Amino acid sequence: MEYVNYIALVCSIAAFALSLIACARIGKFVKATADTDWETLANLTGDIAALKRTSQTLNNRLNGMNKAVVPNEQIIQQMLEHQNVEQIRRGG
Repeated sequence: MEYVNYIALVCSIAAFALSLIACARIGKFVKATADTDWETLANLTGDIAALKRTSQTLNNRLNGMNKAVVPNEQIIQQMLEHQNVEQIRRGG
């Protein structure tokens, strides 16, 4: 039963070490962003929006290039099947 105490001690020490690491990272983040003002934040937000639009445009172009062309015969066949189904529904 003594090993349970050792396991609890090791877990407590690990949790304390991880909390110290987290505090150090938060401190580093606060120092890095200390001189950020609202104008810089607005500029970053605008830049991110422009990059998002650019990537969406590129993805749309790439998706358009990859679309398979449906043969005309298949389109005509589907139209005929659709007309047959409509006639059956109408009672014709």
